[in-house]
Amino acid sequence: MKLKIPHPYTLIFFLIIFIAILTYIVPAGEFDRYKDKDGRNLVKAGSYHTVKKNPQGVPGVLMSLIKGIEDASAVVGFVLVIGGAFGIISATGAIEGGLNRAVESLKGKEMLIIPVSIILFSLGGTTFGMCEETIPLFMIFIPLCMAMGYDSMTGFLIVFMGPSAGCASSTLNPFSVGIAQAIAEIPPGTGINYRVIQFIIYTAITVIFVMCYAHRVKKNPEKSVVYEIDKINRNLFLGKIGSSENMVVFTGRHALIISIFITGMIFMVWGLLVKKWYIEEVSMVFLGIAILSGIIAGFTQDRMAESFVAGCKDFTYAAVIIGLARGVLIVAKDGKIIDTILFSSATLLAGLPKPLFVTLMLFTQNIIAFLVPSSSGLASLTIPVLAPLGDLLHIHRDIIVTAYQYGGGITGMISPTTGTLMAGLSIAKIPWNKWAYFILPVLIFYWLIAVIFLIVGLSVCTV
Repeated sequence: MKLKIPHPYTLIFFLIIFIAILTYIVPAGEFDRYKDKDGRNLVKAGSYHTVKKNPQGVPGVLMSLIKGIEDASAVVGFVLVIGGAFGIISATGAIEGGLNRAVESLKGKEMLIIPVSIILFSLGGTTFGMCEETIPLFMIFIPLCMAMGYDSMTGFLIVFMGPSAGCASSTLNPFSVGIAQAIAEIPPGTGINYRVIQFIIYTAITVIFVMCYAHRVKKNPEKSVVYEIDKINRNLFLGKIGSSENMVVFTGRHALIISIFITGMIFMVWGLLVKKWYIEEVSMVFLGIAILSGIIAGFTQDRMAESFVAGCKDFTYAAVIIGLARGVLIVAKDGKIIDTILFSSATLLAGLPKPLFVTLMLFTQNIIAFLVPSSSGLASLTIPVLAPLGDLLHIHRDIIVTAYQYGGGITGMISPTTGTLMAGLSIAKIPWNKWAYFILPVLIFYWLIAVIFLIVGLSVCTV
C-alpha cells in the first residue's frame, strides 16, 4: 500500500500539534531582552532562566491559524494583492501573447534563460534579500519553461533557488548579514572578499544543478519529477501558449502592457536597492501596473474588478498557507520553548574543538530556523547568545554570522514553515513531499559546502 502524504495544510497543522506537544515536555524558559539603538529586540546573553510553563493545548492549536495570519498579515495581504494584480494583467492576454513571442524568439536558445535568470535572482538575494518579491514571478517562469519544453519544476527552481542561494551566501543583504553583523558588533561588510567567493561558488552550483535537471527533462520528459502532475496542470499553466489553435496573437496593446510591466520591474528593483522598499511598496507597483494594463486593454471597471477578484482567488491557497506556517512559530513562542532550545544547544556547543563547534553551530541554526523562519528574527535571537560562545574559543564573530546565514538559508529551502517556499509550491501545484524528496540530496551537498566554508573561515577570518 502506497503511503499517502497529507495535504500541505494538514502537514503544517500536524507540525503545529507536534510543537504544541513539545510545550508540555520541553521546560519553559526565557532570555532577558533589551532594545538596541536601532530598536531591535535582542536577547541578553547569559540571562536565560526558567519560567512558568505555558503549554499550548487545543485552544492554542486552534487559534494558531488566525494568530499566524495576523502575525504575517503584511505578507498575506501582499500575496492577495499580487494575485489580484496578476488576475487583471492575465485577463488582458498580454502574458500569453508575450510568452508566445518569447518562445518563438528563444527557439534553439532556451537553455540561456536558466543561467541568466538564476544569476540575476541570486544577485537579488545576496544584495537585498530578494524573497517575497519573487512570488509573482512563478506565474511567469513556470508557463514559460513548460512552453519551452521543460517542466514546472524547472520554472520553480529558477525563481526559488536563485534568490535562496543568494540569501544563503549573502554578501550585503541588510536584512540578514547586515543585521547579524550589527548585532555581533562587527563592522558592516566584514569578510566581504570571502563572502563574494562563497556567493560565486554557491550560485555556480545552483546554475549547474538546475541546468543539468532541465537538460535531462527536455531530453526525456518522463524523467521529470513532476511528470504526472504536469499532465494534469499543463492546461492551467499553458492555456493557449505554444498552441497553433486559437493562439493569442501578440498585439500592439500587449506590447505596451509588457513594456509597462518591465518598466515597473525596473522601478521596483530601484526602490528595493535605493529606497529600501519592502512588500508594501512592491504591492503598490504591481497594483499600479495592473490598473494601467486594464485601462490600456479597454476593460470596464466591472471587468477589472472581477479579474482582480479572480486573481485573488487563485492566490488564496498561497496566502493562507503562509499564515498557517507562521502558526508554528506562534505556538512555539507562546509555549516559551524557543529560548530553551537555543540555551540547550549553546550549552552543548561550549568547549568543543573549533571545527566541531562551527559544524554543530550550523546545525543548531538549522533547527532554530525551522521555528523562526524570519532572517531578522533568527539573528536577533541567536547571535547575542552564540557570538560570546565563539569569543571563548577565539573564533571571529563573522564566522558566527556566516553559520547563522547558512543555517537560516538552507533550512528555508525545505522547511514547511517557510512562507515563500510553501506559497511558491502552491502556485506551482507541487506537493511539499515531492519537493522535499527531490531537493534533500542537493541541500545535503549545500550543507557540506557550508561546513567547508566555515572551517576554512577559521583561518581566513582571524580574531
